[in-house]
Amino acid sequence: MKSIGLALLVSIALVGNVYAGEEKHEAPKHEAPQEVNKCIGAGPQSPRDIDSRSGSNAVIFEKAPAIENMNLCNIHFHRNAEHKSAAYSTFVEDGSNSGWACQPPAAGRLEKEHAEYEGCSGIAEGDTIEVHWVYTSCDTVTDGVKPMGSGLNACMTTMCPNPQLRVVAQVFVLQKNGELKFSDSPIKHNDPTVLYTGSTTGTSWNNNHCSPLQVTWDVKKTCSTLDIDDFSKWCSNNKYNDNHAHGVRDLVTSDELLSKIPE
Repeated sequence: MKSIGLALLVSIALVGNVYAGEEKHEAPKHEAPQEVNKCIGAGPQSPRDIDSRSGSNAVIFEKAPAIENMNLCNIHFHRNAEHKSAAYSTFVEDGSNSGWACQPPAAGRLEKEHAEYEGCSGIAEGDTIEVHWVYTSCDTVTDGVKPMGSGLNACMTTMCPNPQLRVVAQVFVLQKNGELKFSDSPIKHNDPTVLYTGSTTGTSWNNNHCSPLQVTWDVKKTCSTLDIDDFSKWCSNNKYNDNHAHGVRDLVTSDELLSKIPE
């Protein structure tokens, strides 16, 4: 009887240990819901490598009219280029301004803070910048029709909330006594550019949170030197209130987020 009782006690102990061991295993946790990809179903995005013509985005929209038939509503610039081309293909790590440059920055250049240069914030000699001339189909001149505000809002009105947009873009290197003067309208709009359909840019958007706005782009593939003192005069007196360098949106590389550029 003693042996039977002892065996029974051992069995109970073993079973208890098994259940105790099972209780130590935590129930599988449910993963937090993944953020919905807001690029699904979005139209083609920008910026892109304009040397590549590939793209499979299914959203097609009508190209904006020629700039002669539109109204210039905003001019702004980004420190380092948002788009990429053979002429500006040097990647520069520069925080929210990380982008593409026409030439490598000078040694130690990035350690210097981009303070105000003659009233223009965020630039220094040797910087690459991408300038955007934004055109709208809205009538921003008619009496009684006022833009909603600065930036892209200046391209929309209370009576025209969903305009067609066209952006002409050109990349420059800022230099003392640069070959071009910004006050002379350095970009010639009849110069060869890459024409494609895309979106607005800037750091508000990324490959999981796409811009819903449709933009026709004309992007020049070459680099030019721009006189930094002349540019800073324009910048500091910019009537569009964009007298600072804007951040750079990451290059869009997914074929599904790009339009096909026609030959």
